[in-house]
Amino acid sequence: MIIATCNRGMEKICAKEAKEITGKRTGKEGNGLIYIDTEWKDAFKLNYISKTMNRIILLLDKGEFNGLEDLYEKARALDYYFINKKQSFAVRFSRHGKHCFTSIDAERTVGQAIIDSYREKYRERLKVNLEEPEIMIRGFIKDKKYWLGIDTTGESLHKRGYRIYRHPAPLQTTIASALIRMAGWNEKQSLYDPCCGSGTIPIEAYLYGNKIPNKWRWQSFLIWNLRIFDHDEIIKEKERIDERQSKKKLSIYGSDISPKHVEGAKINAMAAGANINFFVEDVAKASFEYDFIITNPPYGKRVSSLRAAKKINRILEKKILGARCKKAIILTAEPENLSDYDEKHAILYGRLWTYALIYKTSTEKF
Repeated sequence: MIIATCNRGMEKICAKEAKEITGKRTGKEGNGLIYIDTEWKDAFKLNYISKTMNRIILLLDKGEFNGLEDLYEKARALDYYFINKKQSFAVRFSRHGKHCFTSIDAERTVGQAIIDSYREKYRERLKVNLEEPEIMIRGFIKDKKYWLGIDTTGESLHKRGYRIYRHPAPLQTTIASALIRMAGWNEKQSLYDPCCGSGTIPIEAYLYGNKIPNKWRWQSFLIWNLRIFDHDEIIKEKERIDERQSKKKLSIYGSDISPKHVEGAKINAMAAGANINFFVEDVAKASFEYDFIITNPPYGKRVSSLRAAKKINRILEKKILGARCKKAIILTAEPENLSDYDEKHAILYGRLWTYALIYKTSTEKF
């Protein structure tokens, strides 16, 4: 089995994408965690194609535990045959709930268990490298439950590799992709982001519509360090996936009131190989006559003031309600400032809860 991490609130969307990629049963495993009932060989495919998941992890073990000593015994009982004796490793834990130990304590405990297990079975002592390990073991603890697995990704997949221009408050790429899927947009329909910033939503829409994989970072995935995978088979899988991508000219548009951000969006789109029409425009003057409006306006926390952010949100809602778009989504941290949306979905972005407010046309509601 494989598990994948994602932003909290996006589990259903991620599970659906994982099912599309593998054709296997998927579902929510925990907060920010989904399961994919498939073979480990699908790990590269998931890393290379997925646009909503953060990390792809080969599940070694899961269950309930009673304290660090119990966790040590469970970790020591596993066979770490996938680690070459010359490779270094590290352990990283994410912990939620009340415990008498820290995440660092769990990392130290499981790390020692791995060293002891490997030494007992293979008569070798594994090297630890906390900075740049060749093998990364990831653990998750929720109350009395634990999950332990092998990270095949490395740096989170939300770091695509095409973002050259840095917006002061950029939208995470995986969230942008989730919003596009949430809206139900497809490549035959027009899409517009009136607060495009550095262009994340339009660029992710272009990648989604043209089935373009994560081609910027594939050579740095940690899966290459795992001797249980045949590199030639990975290359063949990559080539099969590459054959599906296209370069269709799509009706995707983005605008921003800042000329600097618009130029930055163009730079990022060029790096991503995305052909998108970006232009400078004030939200209040923009035309909303597109099939889909998906946008992430300023929250008033890192960019602009809270008062200005509220004003922009009200303008957006008014224009959406007066337009003939099929569906619109506003991502905001202040949903109480808006009232005429049809659905609300919470998504955790870092430590901030944001809300995707969905507006439907009269035909979409029935």
